[in-house]
Amino acid sequence: MIRSVTDLISIIKEDLNRWAEGTRPWFRGESGDEASLRPKIANYDYNQENYFLQSFRRKAGGLTNVPPRDHIDMWLFLAQHYRVPTRLLDWTEGALHALYFAINRRKKNPRIYMLNARRLNELAGAKTYQLNYPLTFDTPFSTIYIQLAWQNRDLQKIKRYIKERLQQFPQNRTQEQIEKEQEAIDDLSVKIPIAFPATYQDQRMIAQRSCFTIHGEELAAMPDILEGSGINLSECLFEYKIDADQINSLLNELYLLGVSAATIFPDLDHLADDLSYDVNNL
Repeated sequence: MIRSVTDLISIIKEDLNRWAEGTRPWFRGESGDEASLRPKIANYDYNQENYFLQSFRRKAGGLTNVPPRDHIDMWLFLAQHYRVPTRLLDWTEGALHALYFAINRRKKNPRIYMLNARRLNELAGAKTYQLNYPLTFDTPFSTIYIQLAWQNRDLQKIKRYIKERLQQFPQNRTQEQIEKEQEAIDDLSVKIPIAFPATYQDQRMIAQRSCFTIHGEELAAMPDILEGSGINLSECLFEYKIDADQINSLLNELYLLGVSAATIFPDLDHLADDLSYDVNNL
């Protein structure tokens, strides 16, 4: 049970020793009674999912700078970051950021998750190397997840499209290499969620050190998907419960360490929240 920032740091260091040396973990804070690590879009049907995303892309340009129309990975990141229901889950590279998200709304059952993003992708079938962290955007594997997340199209149709693209744009591949990749695409499963580093598009993403996981065909809670695939959760995921009675104390500790509303959400509204916090706690 986490009762202080020191508790959190200690348990993170202890559990990191169970993973490969050099692992750079991701973190997510949650609270309330909803299923853990389950994307919001699981509460909606296909037509509603399509409406959310297509309408967001149609209207967002009138409110802020937006990505090029065909960069759907960036559109997904932007939509998720501004609370549009998608197949994505928000993560952060900062443990204290996750702690803030877990407790700032003062809901019951606050908790933090620590994810080994590289190991998650390996379990899903994505091959990575040290500087390819944790997954590039231009692989057939990642393209399938992005296409599913954006339009929820038929998986077999997506696979056929990607195989055709490999043939049309070989990019220095031999015909034998192309055929091997096409066979691998046929065998790909998109059951286990995969991890993506975020393409930063605004100050919020930078401030929150944003990163994302993307669910594939299954929209269940991530722990259920992993255990249903015969995976021991500790291979890539740890959960830490937070003592709800210590929320005020934890918020004070975070504030002293420079983690507050205005540092997480760098805008005038949240600056006002920080000023109110100062006055109420002097």
